[in-house]
Amino acid sequence: MTNGNRPRAGARMAWLALWLAAAPALAQTPPDSVDLAAVLALAQDASPRLALERQNVAAARADRGTASAWPNPTVSYNHSRQPGDQTNFGSGRAQEMSIELPLLIAGQRGVRMKAADRGVEAAQARLAASGNDLAADAGAAFVALLLAQEKRAARVAGVDELARLRDVVAGRQSAGMESQYELLRVDVEQEAWRAQTAEAEADLADAQAQLATLLGFPDWRPHGTGELRSLQVKPEAVEDDAQGNPSYIAARRDEEAAQASVEVARRERFPAMSLTAGRFWTSHPFGATNSVGLTLEIPIFDTRGGALDKAHAEAASAGLRRQLVEAEVRANVQRYSTQVAQRAAALDRFDAQIAPRLPALEQMAEDAYRLGKSSITDLLDATRARYEAHMDQLDLVARLMEAQLRLRAARGELSVPS
Repeated sequence: MTNGNRPRAGARMAWLALWLAAAPALAQTPPDSVDLAAVLALAQDASPRLALERQNVAAARADRGTASAWPNPTVSYNHSRQPGDQTNFGSGRAQEMSIELPLLIAGQRGVRMKAADRGVEAAQARLAASGNDLAADAGAAFVALLLAQEKRAARVAGVDELARLRDVVAGRQSAGMESQYELLRVDVEQEAWRAQTAEAEADLADAQAQLATLLGFPDWRPHGTGELRSLQVKPEAVEDDAQGNPSYIAARRDEEAAQASVEVARRERFPAMSLTAGRFWTSHPFGATNSVGLTLEIPIFDTRGGALDKAHAEAASAGLRRQLVEAEVRANVQRYSTQVAQRAAALDRFDAQIAPRLPALEQMAEDAYRLGKSSITDLLDATRARYEAHMDQLDLVARLMEAQLRLRAARGELSVPS
């Protein structure tokens, strides 16, 4: 009964060790207000989502310790009775003790340690790649949060502006210059904007939940600080952009680890050899024999060729994955570089051609309405056009920021924004 419970106890101890290692990240509470730099830091350092990746690194380091260990010797002991006349040394009792020590004559320990080192490096590179991908997604989610906050603020400002216009219309109506229709028309427009403001509130709550869930803090409802603005990136792609991408580095480390495993499998094909030493002795009367010898495996049935073939196949697969990742990274760099250039140009055109004219448009519409030269519909259209154009501008900036963040991640430059 006791032996049957040992695997379960070992599993419980393993889960306890995993939980204790992940506890510092899980216990950390993020601040209520964060900017882009804080979000990227949380994604790369404090997010519980990376806790399991860190355990993979710890497991790889444990494998390194296993690979560096020398093989254990084996000790055996026999005690026997020797009935009858034909016995060793004419004795009725005999004992035998021997020790066997495996010999790694093919250098297996050295290649195992080298392969384990490559495994640690690969695990660390995968951790960095996961952190980079998570930071890119978290940065995009933070941009979406800022956009939702700005749009909600614009909707609230629009409702306030319509309330001011209603006072203007009500004043003109009390003076007999307007009918009930104009006031009703403003009320309808105001209620429509209130409904859109409620929808903006829902979008904001959804953006908060998405960022919190992505980083692994489900009860967190963050407030984004800072402003939507263009980030600094290198002006154009260069030939070696893919070399700094963490996913490409991880694929290259995986290929190196797989190639090291090929050499391990090749050395493991050597026949196993052990050095043995023993002593045989009897009592009543006493007699003893000492022995030294070698034990050599004869690889007739299992030559371990399958393990070598498998290692070669895995190394080839790792090489193909590295090529695919490199091609994908280069394509992403080119893709996001193009997006950054096109979206920056679109934002520049908007800022130059549309944004400066919006205040004048609304002022002209209100002046014309006060002078009786335009209708309430024209005034509401001008007000709506100004706020909707402002939200279009916010969309342009947010899309540009996301493309710039994705480009930084593809180049391996995603750290603290500037």
